[in-house]
Amino acid sequence: MGKYTGKSCRLIIMLSLTFAFFLVEMIYGHLTNSLALVSDSYHMLSDVVALLVGLASVRISKWDSAKNTYGWARAEVLGATINSVFLIALCFTIFVEAIQRVIHDDHIHNPDWMLYVGIVGLVVNLIGLVLFSHHSHGHSHGGGGHGHSHGFGGSSNKKTEAKAEKEGLVQSTEETANGGATVQQASSQEDVRVISPGSTAQLNMRAVFLHVLGDALGSVIVIISALIIKYVDADWKFKVDPAMSMAMVLIILCTTIPLLKQSAMILLQTAPTHIQVQEIQEKLISKVEGVLAVHEFHVWQLAGNRIIASAHIRCQNLRDYMRIAEEVKMFFHDEGIHSTTIQPEFVEFEEISGRDCVLECGPDKNCFPDTCCSNKKDAPPAQGVRLRTRNGEGGDGEEVEEEEAAEDDVAVTIAE
Repeated sequence: MGKYTGKSCRLIIMLSLTFAFFLVEMIYGHLTNSLALVSDSYHMLSDVVALLVGLASVRISKWDSAKNTYGWARAEVLGATINSVFLIALCFTIFVEAIQRVIHDDHIHNPDWMLYVGIVGLVVNLIGLVLFSHHSHGHSHGGGGHGHSHGFGGSSNKKTEAKAEKEGLVQSTEETANGGATVQQASSQEDVRVISPGSTAQLNMRAVFLHVLGDALGSVIVIISALIIKYVDADWKFKVDPAMSMAMVLIILCTTIPLLKQSAMILLQTAPTHIQVQEIQEKLISKVEGVLAVHEFHVWQLAGNRIIASAHIRCQNLRDYMRIAEEVKMFFHDEGIHSTTIQPEFVEFEEISGRDCVLECGPDKNCFPDTCCSNKKDAPPAQGVRLRTRNGEGGDGEEVEEEEAAEDDVAVTIAE
């Protein structure tokens, strides 16, 4: 099929079937005066939009871009959000029309046409369910592996590192400023690149599946309405059509609202629901020996299973950091976070209090309002007086006295 294979091919096939049947349902819905048929045709139209967005997202998400450093990985998340909002707005329109039909009885002109169109629609949507069923559980079983990117030195897999060095793709930088150091390392291209469409969940494909599932249920509702109107001899039978339309609206909302919430949370860069940030911080300090403190810890979801984290880790010196780097990497790996950027902070004391960040900003602190954590309060300073022993220089050890000087700062004096 040339370049149209896999996901793109399925989307094109379903797009053609859906658009054709949208026209059929729209025409016969007005001919029979059936709200259920008309509402299902609009639902089909929403599927056409969803499939177009899905097809565009599949193509766009593969583009490389120097401006977008993560590529277009979130194109499908954005598409899922647009699909969900469009469908919820459509549900509101159908619900209002259904209420009007309940108040004012409108007769169905030809229930046979309504029945036949409903059956054909069910067949079309069953084809769609077969095409997209393996995306319904929210993750793909493609052959691609996880992409890994770790922003701390000395932490790459030895086999991958050796291969990267052979290909000349390893770059290491060490920068020392204000008594601290930041160590970064980029491994091979296959190790750094986190955008792997075959290895992550595709929210928009799930959105397409939910659209098709809703249409299949809509076709069932149309068939039930047609059978009741055709074979039941009662005055209330014409209220079945708008009542079934309301039921279809509720079904659509039950599947669409969770998808909208999930995609919106990704766009808002909230931590994934299964990631407990505070718990991970505490576990990292307790499990990895040499990690004195963890702060500025951020976790967010790029798309699908691609979870990204950044943190400041406090340790005593560069030697300690290089020793624990591999342990830190494996810790995040075990927590399901495979792309991490770590800023080490080196301190002379085993514990310091006051501001969380040692390398918070420049000496003048003018850039602090522009940092990502400027809206957070500083860590509370130590209460009262604490005595600590200086590690390293100082002979038998000099006692360091810290006193609370102000609400947001700490005065440190060396005892004579």
